[in-house]
Amino acid sequence: MNSFSGRVTITGTDASDVIIEAVRRAPRTRLDRIKLDIHTESSGRVVVIEANRRLHSFWEFTGNNVVETDLDVKVPRRTNLDVSVFSAPVTIESVEGSQKLNSFSARMTLSDVSGPVRAHSFSGPILIRARNLDGDHSIDVQTFSGSIELHVPESARGTVRFNSFSGRLESEMPLTLGAGGTRRSLRAELGGGGGPVLNFKTFSGSVRIDR
Repeated sequence: MNSFSGRVTITGTDASDVIIEAVRRAPRTRLDRIKLDIHTESSGRVVVIEANRRLHSFWEFTGNNVVETDLDVKVPRRTNLDVSVFSAPVTIESVEGSQKLNSFSARMTLSDVSGPVRAHSFSGPILIRARNLDGDHSIDVQTFSGSIELHVPESARGTVRFNSFSGRLESEMPLTLGAGGTRRSLRAELGGGGGPVLNFKTFSGSVRIDR
């Protein structure tokens, strides 16, 4: 999925279909030349959503090419996601699968998710509520100035890696610090270690780990 402004809500369900509801806002002339493109690839196994697709006949146009689009998407619970937005806030709930997320300034909120997560943002905050951290459920989050908040189960285990120029790491969960770490760069074991890697990298954004 690619979107610019508006909002994106993705919810995992027990159904086998993908259901997409979209509300688009812009002047009529812009709506006519900037289209919402939805199609499938890989024999129907991949659904592609492009919220601001320009018609080829309008490539010479140099004005505003953004249609504000609210997207509500229901997917099978076991679905892999690849989402890129600019300023559209993203909410993901009850999805089991790998998630690759990119934003510039949008907030990204993931609730009751299970699976590896890679999330990158420039200034948007990122909140993740992980259902579990079993197996290969690694978490890799990078921001410039956006804050990062991770909530994990009480029994969570893993290896925390934190690197930042001026951000801070705070944890309500017990961490065992590795040797040679500093406030800016450290390695620690969560719950005794042995689980997936939780990697956090920021320039000035702070990181918080909690239940």
